[in-house]
Amino acid sequence: MTKLFRTARHYFWVAPLVLGLVFIGAGIYMVSEGQAANDEVRDALVRENITTSDDASIPGVRVDSAETAESQAKVIEKHTLEATGGETYSTVDRYIAADGVATTSDREAALLGPDGNPVANPARNTAFQSAALRTSLNMAVMGFKVSELVMGLGAFMIVIGATHILFLAPAVYWAAEVAKDHEKSVKAQAKAAAGATATQTA
Repeated sequence: MTKLFRTARHYFWVAPLVLGLVFIGAGIYMVSEGQAANDEVRDALVRENITTSDDASIPGVRVDSAETAESQAKVIEKHTLEATGGETYSTVDRYIAADGVATTSDREAALLGPDGNPVANPARNTAFQSAALRTSLNMAVMGFKVSELVMGLGAFMIVIGATHILFLAPAVYWAAEVAKDHEKSVKAQAKAAAGATATQTA
């Protein structure tokens, strides 16, 4: 059992070496997949051919990144709140009131159109379209950030793997060699001591 342990100890350095290779392989895969996801989100945005508004924080550029998508989403929200008087889709009234000026969510108090149905509040449709657009842009922002996170984790795993290979594996190997040399020294000293004892006895 002791001999088996000594043999295994001599090859302990292989474990961090293999683990390092696994980390590097997994890291490369994560970086590759993260970059592919990033490119896919960017291509989807470019196909929509969206240009940021002139009053956006990043004006007059094509939306093809997390920064430009977030900038456009914020300016859309700003315009929507101006159009709805600060109301969101869930709070804006559904219909034009009977006086033709105010708004209401009560069908009985709504202005009726030629077809006899309540006239819809155009601000509500604006709020709905705004919510849909901002959701799409914010999903793109999230996609960019998640893909960048995956790439960052992949790069971190590559560094960890390289550390295992370049530092940990050699350190374990060196420790095993030091232990081996120490055992040889102890055996030599014990043999020398036994020889001296035998000589004295003789």
